[in-house]
Amino acid sequence: MEKVINYAVRLLEQTGDPNLMPSQNAELNPSQNAELNPSQNQEINESQNPEINPSQGQNWKQNQWDLFKETILWARLDEDQREACFEYLKSL
Repeated sequence: MEKVINYAVRLLEQTGDPNLMPSQNAELNPSQNAELNPSQNQEINESQNPEINPSQGQNWKQNQWDLFKETILWARLDEDQREACFEYLKSL
């Protein structure tokens, strides 16, 4: 989950729009928003949520994707960025 979040953050940083850039918007920055930070949010922490842990959850990719779609990042990503995140998750 952390890898997908970090990938989405990199995509948003490339937009150049300060409202969408996590480095300039604390709401989208995992280091400043506990909801996006796996070390602070147990639901998206692979070691604390076996359903998203590759070694424990059979459907971990789908489960991670479902959780990812609930994050604030999802609403800020355009369709191409969402597809890129999906392809990235599939590659893991």
